[in-house]
Amino acid sequence: MSSDENIVARIWRYIGAFQHGILRIFGIFVILFLLIVFIGGLLSNDEFELADSGVLIFAPEGPVVEEPTTISPNDAFTASLLGGGPGSEVLLSDVVEGFRRATEDDDVTTIVMNLERFGGGYPAALHQIAHEMDAFRDAGKEIIVYGDNYSMTGYFLASHASQIYLHDMGGANVNGYAVYRTFFRSLLERLNVTVNVYRVGTFKSALEPYLGDEMSEPAAEANRYVFGDLWNAYQDSVEAARGLSDGALQTYADQFPELLVAQGGDTAAVSLNEGLVDEVIGRGHYRDLLEERFGRDESEDSLGFVASDFFDYVEANREFNLIPSDKIVVIKAVGGIVDGNGDGGVIGGDQHAELIRRARLDDDVRAIVLRIDSGGGSAFASELIREELEMARLEGKIVIASMGGVAASGGYWIATPAHEIWAEPTTITGSIGIFGFIPTFEDSLAEIGVYEDGIALTETARQPSQFGGVTEEWDTILQSSIEAGYERFLSIVAESRNMTRDEVDAVAQGRIWTGQQAFDRGLVDQLGGYDEAIAAAAARAGLEEGDYRVIEFRDEVDPFHQFLQMFGQSAGVAVFGEGLLGSGLLGDMARGAQAEIETINMMNDPNGIYATCFECTAFRTAH
Repeated sequence: MSSDENIVARIWRYIGAFQHGILRIFGIFVILFLLIVFIGGLLSNDEFELADSGVLIFAPEGPVVEEPTTISPNDAFTASLLGGGPGSEVLLSDVVEGFRRATEDDDVTTIVMNLERFGGGYPAALHQIAHEMDAFRDAGKEIIVYGDNYSMTGYFLASHASQIYLHDMGGANVNGYAVYRTFFRSLLERLNVTVNVYRVGTFKSALEPYLGDEMSEPAAEANRYVFGDLWNAYQDSVEAARGLSDGALQTYADQFPELLVAQGGDTAAVSLNEGLVDEVIGRGHYRDLLEERFGRDESEDSLGFVASDFFDYVEANREFNLIPSDKIVVIKAVGGIVDGNGDGGVIGGDQHAELIRRARLDDDVRAIVLRIDSGGGSAFASELIREELEMARLEGKIVIASMGGVAASGGYWIATPAHEIWAEPTTITGSIGIFGFIPTFEDSLAEIGVYEDGIALTETARQPSQFGGVTEEWDTILQSSIEAGYERFLSIVAESRNMTRDEVDAVAQGRIWTGQQAFDRGLVDQLGGYDEAIAAAAARAGLEEGDYRVIEFRDEVDPFHQFLQMFGQSAGVAVFGEGLLGSGLLGDMARGAQAEIETINMMNDPNGIYATCFECTAFRTAH
């Protein structure tokens, strides 16, 4: 019997070795293939040439972001499985740079936009792109856009085009802003899960889904106020660009059901009659129109008409200035704030503090511009970043904070040491408040006969446990720590803004504001974008244009890690195409759940104290 078992074991060992060998050989071939493709790209002599037609095709895929997202290979594979993830992102700086260069380039006459795969962005980013589109048109040039359907964010950009085409089965889905959250209190009660929440701030609604079954009135009030401001900005911009009467979009959204019935259910006809689009046309006729105007392109990878890719144009015309020794350093703080280190799309407290330290110790650095696009996170990590910025300021460096789409809670915390805080009118900021959150399962485990017991030699020796709950002593400790943390936050802001503690508290309490509202309340110094922040840094440092260069400090991405991420995503796409769950309702729900889980997984503050605005991310895709 023993001999038979040895033979069987030996056979399975050989089979396992054979399988591992095949996988290793396959992996080697894949790596060699990708290396050949990479080296071939490096050795390629192909140079960008602008099409004779002077047309650029602007077809963004994914959301507009401040910096690329870097994730683990496993997460890249999972994201591809769900139909999302990195690789489908558009850098705001590339879009702005491309439009500006095209505006000044006499050889570029037209930009043709396709927004079918555009993933939206924060209002501040969309308004900045729209501004560059207006400048392009003001230079006597043309923007043409076509869509099968237009989302809220897609239509916002489309409205600034010279000509808007729409498929005859499509529509402009301009329904106004709304924000809804999923509430879990009743479910948690049914499961006997204890939610231990510690917070300060009437409007700090990050954890409301775990405490109730509906949005609280203070949260609803704050959301109405902020979303109302953003919706007004949206309407003003679109109505001005399209020459619509004041209130036309409000009427369109409110009366859309009646308008649709009057048109026999034809959404395209409603969009046309209400002036949101210029012409309803099928794809084939639209392609014929472009070919007739700009010439037919017979190459295999063309869209049928003679044009060049917008992002190839940006890359080919990128300029690098290495001459002046004086530097203005830009450090981007993008994503959730976590303790330790973080990849692109996540702000690591240690990592970003070290970047600031590098700039602080560099004698050629005259100013630091912190570009923020974050809803916050770990309070401790936020403080590490703030401390390092404050040291830079005390040692004579000019420090400017430039707020992008969102700079709230911890994102506002890290802006406080700046000589000047700049925000866009539609930036989401504020949310000055903190909280702690410990779910425990002692009651639900007790129902199935699982208990935790032991001894503690002091009243505080037994620390909070997910299996044993939170003792009364620790309940007091945690709430006291949160209250002290909130007071610290208030004092930091008060000192930074030259306000009293009570004045800050009146505009704090976890409440969010738009950049314009924050400016009116003294929480920011100036309204403006990235360029204005750079100019302010140069002026404060006494630097004339041409006497300095702007460089970005960021951690170098490990090429092997980048390769593995690319491989993980490529494998996911190869196996599952555009996603196992597709782009429908189920896929959207799965990706939403994944985002919630990722947010919770990033909660690693060593003290369990968070300055986070969970609801702020809703503004990027609000619809």
